[in-house]
Amino acid sequence: MKKGILLFVCIVMLLPILLYGEVKQVKVWGKIAGLAGREVVLLDSDYKTEIARVKGNKDRFELMVKVEVGDARPYYLYVPSLGDLGLSMNIPVMYFFIDTENIQIAAKIKDGSLRREWIKGSPAMSEYLAFIDANPCQKELSAAVDVYNIAFNEYNNINQTEENYRVLKQASKRMDSLSVKQSEAFLAMIPENRDSKMLAVIVCNQYNGASVDVLEKIVSQFGEGVQECYPIQKMKKRIAEVKASAVGSMAPEFELKDLEGNLVNLSSFRGKYVLIDFWASWCGPCRKEIPNIKQVYNSFADKGLVVIGVSVDQNEQEWRQAVQEEQVQYLQLSDLEGITWKLYNFNGIPFITLISPEGVILERSLRGVELRRKVEEYLLGDLYAPVKQEMDEINERFNTLVEEYREVKEVMKKAEMWEKVKVAKQKRADFLLEGLKQLEGSELGVSLLKDNLSWLEDNYNVFQSAILTLGNRVPESELKTEIWNRFEKLKAEQLTGEAPDFVLRDKRGKEVRLSSFRGKKEVLLDFWASFCTPCRSQNKEMSKHYKELKKKGIQIISVSLDRDKKKWLAAVKQDQMPWLQLADLTIAGGREIEDRFKVKVLPTVYWIGTDGMIKAKNPKLEDLLR
Repeated sequence: MKKGILLFVCIVMLLPILLYGEVKQVKVWGKIAGLAGREVVLLDSDYKTEIARVKGNKDRFELMVKVEVGDARPYYLYVPSLGDLGLSMNIPVMYFFIDTENIQIAAKIKDGSLRREWIKGSPAMSEYLAFIDANPCQKELSAAVDVYNIAFNEYNNINQTEENYRVLKQASKRMDSLSVKQSEAFLAMIPENRDSKMLAVIVCNQYNGASVDVLEKIVSQFGEGVQECYPIQKMKKRIAEVKASAVGSMAPEFELKDLEGNLVNLSSFRGKYVLIDFWASWCGPCRKEIPNIKQVYNSFADKGLVVIGVSVDQNEQEWRQAVQEEQVQYLQLSDLEGITWKLYNFNGIPFITLISPEGVILERSLRGVELRRKVEEYLLGDLYAPVKQEMDEINERFNTLVEEYREVKEVMKKAEMWEKVKVAKQKRADFLLEGLKQLEGSELGVSLLKDNLSWLEDNYNVFQSAILTLGNRVPESELKTEIWNRFEKLKAEQLTGEAPDFVLRDKRGKEVRLSSFRGKKEVLLDFWASFCTPCRSQNKEMSKHYKELKKKGIQIISVSLDRDKKKWLAAVKQDQMPWLQLADLTIAGGREIEDRFKVKVLPTVYWIGTDGMIKAKNPKLEDLLR
């Protein structure tokens, strides 16, 4: 977004180009109400080259100069005491055309700006103003520009509130809509005025930022007699510049100073992705975009991304102060001369572009969510694609294995088959966590998490590890909120804190109270059933390591959820389970023990410390033995 509005002026930042006017001695004179003897400067069409300077005689001035005449280039009358030539709410210049040897100007200074009243001796200026007046959108757009300027000043220079930003956006949207209609109306005038240099000036201003295709089409509509005039030549130069800085082109080189005054070349970062943010301290939308850029920097600086802020401020101190206020950690460079506007062909800021390790422009005009998405796409795309493909294949193989497992009917054979399922299950979890580690802090990682949510919600430990692996640098999004909420819901369903006490009977009918182990031993509380194949498989594994666990002071207690005592005891004998066996064989009271321990699937195992507090749910055997 630009600071201030100056309609129908070919806005600056362009070097002089080859022209085909005639050099003549010209008198430019007149009266500026309120000048009061201050200096007046005549600037060339590049908006910066001084042609002549004179001290006013009260409110009058006179300049005798040799300049190009009649090629439709604009000249600028500048009163330096009103302010710098940079972007500003005040306008210290006025533009006009020199197409005769005697140009008389009447102007006034009002509200800190130089305002034109009339010009004599310039048929070109009269023709220019006639085209503007003939545009059906002119009056409505002028009113919209005034509203926008007020809103812009209110937000950028007075109070950057959300309400003022909303008003500014609304005013900007209204102005942009009318500007499009106005531009289209000027374009429609070309067929009947294809030899008008002044219409070429206006159309050049209106479509300066258009695509190459549009610019080439416009140029082709004007007649041969206009092709060598200033505005058409400028448009042709613009076409060449756009092509030179378009997506797919080599990023134009620049050398700028950093905060310490060191010169930094863009090419010195060759071999890394480079994100460049062209911004300014006075630009509200630029400042609003900085948190997004900081977040991208924090997420991807360690993955090979270089972020550079290029300030187009013309006041170095204001730039330094803004950097300090925003607490920006990435590289900051200063473009006081405004060379990058031309090099990268942008008309408004913030302008953010992404450059490849080879120095090729990959993206232009990135903002907000799209900014992060594109950075992830380029930096992590090569990682994400193979991880996703392999993860999909692993899930497919696992689902096939589960189907085969379900077809087995005999319990012990099913238990043997479960060992394969369990190994595959662990490999699936390990691969997912390794993939998320590579995609840490990214939306692509969130997407991978989403793809595997169906089975993650059945495994709290893996789900928790996945969230932790993905990290806290993941940007806020609807998808992230959805997944994090589902994890928090699952987390709320987990039993934590002090293990509920209970009294159950062992194989001989003796009552055993869980709290009787408190202060003496850690407890591995295993909920299982004879009909549960994974439970039977786990029984065998636990039996192999029973002595090791016992040496470490861990008391294993199995709580059977069987209702048939014979089946329970037969399974205990068959699985050779020498540790304490408990069961609630009474039907009365329902499944109270299951509810109190939030047992939804079998087997469910709790690791309980000597203090009676739950240390972990479904801990890995290696953690217990460690």
